Amino acid sequence: MLTATNTKIPNETRAYIKSFEDQLAVLISKIQQHQDYSHLNCEMSCTLAEAPDDKCPYRNTYNANFSTHGSQGFQNIIEEFFKERKESLSDKLPAGLQLCADFVFSEGRVPPAEKEEKPSDEESIATFTPETPRYSFDQVYLPDAVKNEIEEALNLLRYQKLIYQQWGFSQVDPIPKSVLNFYGPPGTGKTMCAHAVAHSMGRPLLALNYSEIESKYVGEAPKNLTKAFATAKETNSVVFFDEADSFLGKRIENVTQGAEQALNSLRSQMLILLEEFSGIVLFATNLVTNFDKAFESRILKHIKFELPDENARMHIIEKKLPAQIPFAKPYTFEDLRCISQAGEGFSGREIKSAILETLLSKATKEGEQATFSIEDFATRFRMKKEEKERLLEEERKRKEQKILNALRRKGDETQSDSEEVTDKEENASEQTSDSELESNQETEDTQTLGQASSEHLPKAEQ
Repeated sequence: MLTATNTKIPNETRAYIKSFEDQLAVLISKIQQHQDYSHLNCEMSCTLAEAPDDKCPYRNTYNANFSTHGSQGFQNIIEEFFKERKESLSDKLPAGLQLCADFVFSEGRVPPAEKEEKPSDEESIATFTPETPRYSFDQVYLPDAVKNEIEEALNLLRYQKLIYQQWGFSQVDPIPKSVLNFYGPPGTGKTMCAHAVAHSMGRPLLALNYSEIESKYVGEAPKNLTKAFATAKETNSVVFFDEADSFLGKRIENVTQGAEQALNSLRSQMLILLEEFSGIVLFATNLVTNFDKAFESRILKHIKFELPDENARMHIIEKKLPAQIPFAKPYTFEDLRCISQAGEGFSGREIKSAILETLLSKATKEGEQATFSIEDFATRFRMKKEEKERLLEEERKRKEQKILNALRRKGDETQSDSEEVTDKEENASEQTSDSELESNQETEDTQTLGQASSEHLPKAEQ
């Protein structure tokens, strides 16, 4: 991703654009597998640039034309991809920025089938490696309500065999539910908690996301997903799907593209594997409103992660401040409260980021001779909060402007339609008047002609 702006690009935005570009590259590869487009090369470049508030969150340029056979159809598929993600781009891009993508088509591409053989099933299927959990519950601060929900769910998983097999509850519920969904805003600790769950169960964690399961070969994604679950079963791992909204969304009913069919197949395969898998599966999502109903029946519990309140922030700050930091004097409970108040509305991730920025600033200015005070951290938290509020205000104004522009366009269309109706009525009225004048004139001419004719006709014989 290139940038053509002086605006500071948050790391989360960079990560989102990188993921977006990866998905776009996969789409282009899939389009090129179709016989109508297999002869086309497509070079893509993406740039984040400044744009007026009333602009679409993306602007695409193409060299598609009739002389480059198939390029216009290729362009239409890419445009649909962007339209489907327009709302997501609007939400993720900072106010005043626009994703500018340039696509250059050329003929002469040698289709993969002609230049190389498709790998065998074993070679094309991805490999997955579980990891040792990086966090325990001692390192994660959770509100009591959330902690109790997780503990209750884990107990049901711990005692699943006792309850379902020895005590016979399988007669009531034949398929034990072992799926938990952590949902809530980014940065609230969902991923850390997934590691902590695996740690508490004494198992490795197999962490996955959509891009790791997706494949450039059509039909390979369900096989990759099957391989992931097989790996989890072999290694007795807890499976964790991060940013799992793509997996759990509603299946598309009116399929029009191969990519939509592939996504439906992947979601169907996920349902089958969840049905068969007896281990623990964790999902991390932002929302729970767009789930396919079939997934709901397989989820044991939805656990909501919210932004921490003042006391929660104090505990998180305490956990995130390393003991080795050279404070000029020991900090107190009230000192932590001071920092917490300065970071009102911060997520756990933002707290960690603000602490790191404080350390970096001191290291840059004073090096190893640096000493810290609570005010150093409180000042950095306030600066970060001001930056966050400014970005939120810019985002609010951008969305407000979008609504106003939409209303103006709607008003212009209504006015245009009204003027068009008025013009038609005026034209119809003018035509009617002209017709009436012509009719009257014809009547007068007929009467005059009749009188003139009667004067020259011979009188009837008596």
